[in-house]
Amino acid sequence: RRLVKMPFGAQGPPGQGAADSPQAWYMSLPLITRCWFTACVSTTILSAVGMISPMTLYLDWSAILFKFQIWRVITNFCFLGKFGWPFIMNLIFMVQYSKTLEKDFNGVAADFLWCLIMGGALLCGINHLLGMGLPFLTIPLIFMTIWIWSRKHPNVQMSVFGLFNISSAHFPIFLLVLTMLMGGSPVQNIMGYFVGHVYWFLKEVHPVTKDHRFFSAPSFLKRLVEDQPLEHTPGYGGAVRRGGAPPWGGRGAAQQQQPQPQEAAPRAGGFSAFRGQGHRLGGEW
Repeated sequence: RRLVKMPFGAQGPPGQGAADSPQAWYMSLPLITRCWFTACVSTTILSAVGMISPMTLYLDWSAILFKFQIWRVITNFCFLGKFGWPFIMNLIFMVQYSKTLEKDFNGVAADFLWCLIMGGALLCGINHLLGMGLPFLTIPLIFMTIWIWSRKHPNVQMSVFGLFNISSAHFPIFLLVLTMLMGGSPVQNIMGYFVGHVYWFLKEVHPVTKDHRFFSAPSFLKRLVEDQPLEHTPGYGGAVRRGGAPPWGGRGAAQQQQPQPQEAAPRAGGFSAFRGQGHRLGGEW
């Protein structure tokens, strides 16, 4: 069993050191995680300097269908609100679990992107059909990756603030309880967990759909996204991108840093940690 400490210093596998520079750390991220990270940071920077408005990024089906603002289908998964502590923690959270899960796809970046696309489509459907009205679905998508990771690696032992240990299988439930204890709504947790469980169950468990070719990226996506060469890391059992520092970008002997959970989305009055209800349009982002 592996002991993983959380939060905050990103820690890598045994014998692996920190990236030499921010650029080295950035380039060590797996391809899809690096693109997602870049998009989240870029939208917040451009919003902060007034070059774009969050009102042009949120999920608005009328604008998508009748004004052909197709970018909203993507940007609603790439905005974490204003700069601030919650933004930083949610960004760390996203990078940690996205890169860890992306490694499980053995360098086939298109398959991981396809996983996010399918999860994002289901989140959009749930959000619309149930009338939930969440303008941004970045946080539920992050929780989806957390759930899938916890199912694929259920026996990782995690030290929470050095106070007690929990297994990774129970980590999503811990986050759910913590969200409610902090006065937030568990809506986005539950959305992400549900979608993540549907994906994991159909791909890994159900005998009819297990390893079905549907879960493999379409050929056009594989042509669009280049596979990332991987090499196994001794002592970890996973893989890192060849030619770079391990994607954890950290130090020490533990494997996977778990940042302080944030269940938040920007909404009127600012971006508040552990608030699961999502954005409210017409207010300040």
